Amino acid sequence: MRVKPSQALTIEVGPAFSRGHSLLQYVRARQDPYATATYGARYVFADIDQTEMSVPTRVDWVFSPRMSLQLYAQPLLSVGDYWGFKELARPRVFEYSRYGIDVATLDWNPRSGIYTADPDGSGPASPFSFANPDFNFRSIRLNTVFRWEWRLGSTLYVVWTQRREDYADNGVFSPGNDLRSLVRAPSDNTLMVKVAYWFSR
Repeated sequence: MRVKPSQALTIEVGPAFSRGHSLLQYVRARQDPYATATYGARYVFADIDQTEMSVPTRVDWVFSPRMSLQLYAQPLLSVGDYWGFKELARPRVFEYSRYGIDVATLDWNPRSGIYTADPDGSGPASPFSFANPDFNFRSIRLNTVFRWEWRLGSTLYVVWTQRREDYADNGVFSPGNDLRSLVRAPSDNTLMVKVAYWFSR
């Protein structure tokens, strides 16, 4: 979308939204001598539902032929919800042992955010734990450039860049909450000034 409120001001916004699902998102691997079918290691996978939203925005404001302001911002929200944990049954085949459904069991501790899996139930293999891999990644990149040609051939540039990121592990897509968390997140700011002076003869 391109909006031009006046001859001097142009605003462009290009929002993007995507949702995807994957059956086999890698989670982790754990060494286990009883996992002979997979060469002494257990490879944990999961289904993942992923949602992403970005809103690239550009503003061009021309105050006069010699003075202008340009702004570019790109907020991004990316959320991943893992579920259906399973482990590889054997190499080179699409076969998996599903935790909590097949022989393997899976317990979840909501306080600690830790899963505990027992790959063979009452068998000899030891249970193992892994952290909740769900994620909420929020970020924004902001670039602002002010240009002033105060005399012919002599120009002042002031550039301000900001990078802000935030991360959580609830795996719930909520744009309002994510944006509020992003605004409160710490930021990295950089200010640069450049002066070009024309020495006439």
